[in-house]
Amino acid sequence: MAGDDKFREAGSIAAEVMDAAIKKVKVGARLLEVANYAEGKIFEMGAKPAFPINISINERAAHYTPDAGDTRVFEKDDLVKLDIGVHVDGYIGDIARSKAIGGGHKKLIAAAEAALDNAISALKPGVKTNEIGGIVEKTIKDFGFLPVNNLTGHMLTEWNLHGGIVVPNVRTMHGHKFREGDVFAIEPFSTDGAGRVVDEANAMIFRYLADKPLRMREARTILAYVKENYSMLPFAERWVADLVPRFKLGLALRQLVSSKSLHPYHILRERAGGLVAQAEHSVRITSGGCEILTEK
Repeated sequence: MAGDDKFREAGSIAAEVMDAAIKKVKVGARLLEVANYAEGKIFEMGAKPAFPINISINERAAHYTPDAGDTRVFEKDDLVKLDIGVHVDGYIGDIARSKAIGGGHKKLIAAAEAALDNAISALKPGVKTNEIGGIVEKTIKDFGFLPVNNLTGHMLTEWNLHGGIVVPNVRTMHGHKFREGDVFAIEPFSTDGAGRVVDEANAMIFRYLADKPLRMREARTILAYVKENYSMLPFAERWVADLVPRFKLGLALRQLVSSKSLHPYHILRERAGGLVAQAEHSVRITSGGCEILTEK
């Protein structure tokens, strides 16, 4: 199967998993059950997760995924962002959608979705990334909200979620021209807050960096497993939780991060505590526009 076909297959699977998983986001459902369901369905369909499912709620914009012992449940009025990544032999489909439990926050969600639609409509060879950022910014501001200015869309290449070119969610001074055949994830974030995210202290998602000397046997065990199984793409704490005694898991991961064996993806929170909505599709630039890959 050629690369374009693998991108399409990954995108189609991501879209189907999203449709199924978002239906399970409802009051009283456990986040961990939704995560396990979505990731299990990806495997059932013959692909693999490109990253752990992100289930980020309210002021959290990205990078929250349940840990192995997570007991949190969805609550009424939660604004939930599901961000799902699928890969087929390293070719990635990346999709995100927002859902307000109880049906609120419609305008904020609509702002992100309209920004995505307007950005996709403008995509074609020769258009610049900063022009797309301007379209996203104007659309969201026209709804009375702000785009999150330090989160971006990103180029997708084989085995690489962030392929070297970003697509801003605001207009910037300079940009890269889109070229036919390029694949990008376009992902506007709208907020009623300050328009910027900051790192929380915690991380549940990590990426392999390098082999380093490690004092803890448990850290060495995790690193060897990660290098063999997740050397190219991010993984979740819960994916390695059964490798070591649970009471040593956090300490081992902290040592792996401090030694720069692993890169942590800290949970991202809106700086002023504002609510955040997200919409995302993966697209391939064509001669006359673009093809949405994350559609069934």
